Formats: sequence, structure tokens, C-alpha cells
Amino acid sequence: MYLNTKSIFCGGIALFILNGCATAKPALEGRIDPHLGSAVKANIAAQFVAPSPQQKANTYIPADPNRAALARKNYRENTIDTPAAGSQTSR
Repeated sequence: MYLNTKSIFCGGIALFILNGCATAKPALEGRIDPHLGSAVKANIAAQFVAPSPQQKANTYIPADPNRAALARKNYRENTIDTPAAGSQTSR
């Protein structure tokens, strides 16, 4: 592979600049609270529900052929409804 002096020089400058970003010690060492993140961990623990073995085994969700046919028909006829901003619909 052919490398000219300009690209070698630019690569060297880039490595030199990136070397300035490296530090031997984290900037906030000793200032970070050891309990940082405890609230997130508590929320995850409170909201986590382990599925039963039966729930883990049942991963098949059959497709609704009527909904698929209606979606294809709406797509072909260009009658797809654009959802309004901020609205949510449940099916």
C-alpha cells in the first residue's frame, strides 16, 4: 500500500493529539458517590418480574391474517392513516 508523507504526517499529528486525551487517573476519582445509581438499581429490582417456565416456553404469537390482509389493502390503495403527533392508539 502506498502512503505519502502527507498522510503519515497527519496520522502522526492525530496520534499526538489523541495522546493528550489519555490520563493515568480518572478526573473525578474520589469525588463520585459510591451509591450513585442505587435508585436506578432499586427501580429495576422493584419492576422486574421473572417469567415462569411456562411463559418462557410460550413465545409463539400467531399472526392475524385479517389484519395483514387489511394492511396490504390499505397500502395498495394508499389509504394509510398517518398518526397525529402525540396520540396513542391501542388495538
